[in-house]
Amino acid sequence: MRKRGIAYKLFLIHILLFTAIFIIQIVFQSIYFEPYYIHKKKQNMEEFAHTLESKIKNNESTDTIKQYISEMSESNNAIISVIDDQLQAHYGATLNNNYSQFVVKTKDNKEYKIVEDFMSIDYKEIDKENNISIEGLLLDNKESVILPKKIKIGTRILEPTDASSIFFEGITVSENDMMNEQPKPITIEGKVISKPTESKSFTAQKNVLIQELIVMTNKNEGQTLPNQIYTVRDTQTDINNLMLIENVEGTDLVILAVTSLQSVDEVIGNLNQYYIILFVFTMIIVIIVAIIFSKTLSKPLVKMSTIANQIANQNFSEKYIVKSKDELGQMGEALNKISTNLEQKITELVHANEKLAQDYELQVKLKEKEKEFVANVSHELKTPLTVINGYIKGIKNGVYEQNDLKYCDVILDEVDRMTEMVQEMLDISRLESPIYQLTESTFDIWHTFLKVYDKFKAMADEKGLQVLFEIEEEAYVNGDIKRIEQVITNLFINAVKYTPKHNRINIKIVYLESLNKYMFKIENENIFIPYDEIEQIWDPFYRVEKSRSKEFGGSGLGLAIVKQILERHNSSFGVNNTENGVEFYFDLRAVSTDYLDY
Repeated sequence: MRKRGIAYKLFLIHILLFTAIFIIQIVFQSIYFEPYYIHKKKQNMEEFAHTLESKIKNNESTDTIKQYISEMSESNNAIISVIDDQLQAHYGATLNNNYSQFVVKTKDNKEYKIVEDFMSIDYKEIDKENNISIEGLLLDNKESVILPKKIKIGTRILEPTDASSIFFEGITVSENDMMNEQPKPITIEGKVISKPTESKSFTAQKNVLIQELIVMTNKNEGQTLPNQIYTVRDTQTDINNLMLIENVEGTDLVILAVTSLQSVDEVIGNLNQYYIILFVFTMIIVIIVAIIFSKTLSKPLVKMSTIANQIANQNFSEKYIVKSKDELGQMGEALNKISTNLEQKITELVHANEKLAQDYELQVKLKEKEKEFVANVSHELKTPLTVINGYIKGIKNGVYEQNDLKYCDVILDEVDRMTEMVQEMLDISRLESPIYQLTESTFDIWHTFLKVYDKFKAMADEKGLQVLFEIEEEAYVNGDIKRIEQVITNLFINAVKYTPKHNRINIKIVYLESLNKYMFKIENENIFIPYDEIEQIWDPFYRVEKSRSKEFGGSGLGLAIVKQILERHNSSFGVNNTENGVEFYFDLRAVSTDYLDY
């Protein structure tokens, strides 16, 4: 199954949320809007009826009451009438101005107005130019208004209910529009030349009003209709209406009001169509917005996820670019801090592990050197001890003459060798100690060399060696004069021992201006060190000459001591094979003679 990204999920959430809100709105409207609308209509009609009742009871002027009824009729789209128990209108709508009519023209060009009976005849079937035959009653003195009892259109016959005829036959209205005697029967034939222009809803309201008046004409005498608001459907127009009946307390007047509910049906119908269009249009907008929003929100999250995966793989090179100060920006900053801190800690851990590995290797080497050192010390001490032991036993057993001093000299020589070896081992131990401190001062390195040369000149002369050096100027340096003298001594003795007879030893002291240092060089000719052994000559007890003969002598600790002293001085030192032989060198920090106090 393909993994869904956060952008897809955010997009889906937006679409589902919008759809859910839209459906909830449609369902809520379908269930609650019409009852709510009818409830508000009823409230308005009740408030209006109570106000009108109050005005009538307070005997306010007829004009004031009529004005109020006119305003309420217009604002509530209602037909309002106040009648007495004889069905005579006192205020508001009356029958003569509220019934609809269509006009029929006979062959003798006389026009008759046909009163629509709203109880059973479907006048929707009557169109202009229809040939029509009507039987009914003449209602006015001018003999132009007919109440139909039977309408014949072609082969179709339309007849009203008896209740309608009873109502119209018993009605009497003034103002010369209706006669004050029993209506006369009449039959006419002609053509429909006009139909009512009133709206369907207004027609329905009049139908309901007339229907309720008919009910009131049929009520038993002495009965009073209860105050009520109820829904009545007009059968001709198929429209629901609200009918209000409110008795004016203390009078024989009744407030009748009819308002159409056609508008709510039309609104709901239109809204349903509107919502379909709105849903499609809004869904397109929501999809576009959801895509943009999802991409905008998910892009930094995807980027942070990528960086987090890189961090998990110990790749800390990429950082999140913070472009905002909101929660996403704060998350990005936190991710960068985690990356930086983790990289730092891992780097420190790696360095610590490397140092630990180096320390371990150093410890291993130190242990190996320690073992080697102990073995070398044991070997070096074994020879003189064996010699001493052999001579003492020989003297004791009478092999050698006790008074022969040459044997005593041999024993003393071996003792001196052991003493020198022990002293050099102590020197190395002191120099390796972390608490050992050099006693630094300013001195002339030429003067120190000459001191050593004077001391061991006889040793060089004995081998016929020529020591060459040329003093151009004083060379003041900073260091521990005693230890530097020890370095020069060991190097000079080493050169004298290993230089073949009748060769030269070259001494140079050179000023390195770029480093502000003096470099001491000593070269012994006609002898070379194998290249694979150059680095090893600084190790304790190491000798290029493996025979360990007394001619070369020494304990093998001289150069190891030199190395320790020069490292303490942070000196650059080493050994090279030259064209003529072997050259040892080291440098020391130069000191200006301008600051010397003579």
